[in-house]
Amino acid sequence: MNRTAGPGWWADAGRLAQLLAGAVAGAAVFTLLRIPAAVLVGSVVGSAVANRLRAGTFRHRAVGKGVRTVALVVLGSVAGARLDAATVHTIGHLALPLAAGLALLLALEAALAAWLIARYRIDPVTAVLACAPGGVSEIALTGADLGARMGVVLAVHLTRVLAVVLVVLPVLVAWSGSP
Repeated sequence: MNRTAGPGWWADAGRLAQLLAGAVAGAAVFTLLRIPAAVLVGSVVGSAVANRLRAGTFRHRAVGKGVRTVALVVLGSVAGARLDAATVHTIGHLALPLAAGLALLLALEAALAAWLIARYRIDPVTAVLACAPGGVSEIALTGADLGARMGVVLAVHLTRVLAVVLVVLPVLVAWSGSP
């Protein structure tokens, strides 16, 4: 895709700026309110609101491929910056337990996706992405590219994140005796 400084390029740049401003505002508000997972959940809510605000209305606007590409590059950069030799070495030493855990996780994902398809008649792509183990950002970008029903995918993933932060984490902290 050849992008020059034409109207399409400016529209994508404007949309990206709008989404980033919404994400930063949402993350800031949720952080000030001390909401668990404030940066993640706040940025999702803030960018969703920014995406839908248009001349006083609340309408959905699809995100262009250019915006999704920039987001994927940023996510890849963050992941790459965290990958070091020690991490690769640890993965090598834990290869067998990691493979077993991954197989179990994928089997559980497949079972949950099959249940969503059978019980709620959700299309297979949406069901698999809704159950997929992964970050909300990566799954959302992948789902948008594959045509998944993003409301379902994001609802399931945000529920999972909130459950971990609001239920599992406090239980683990109480169990371990950490302050």
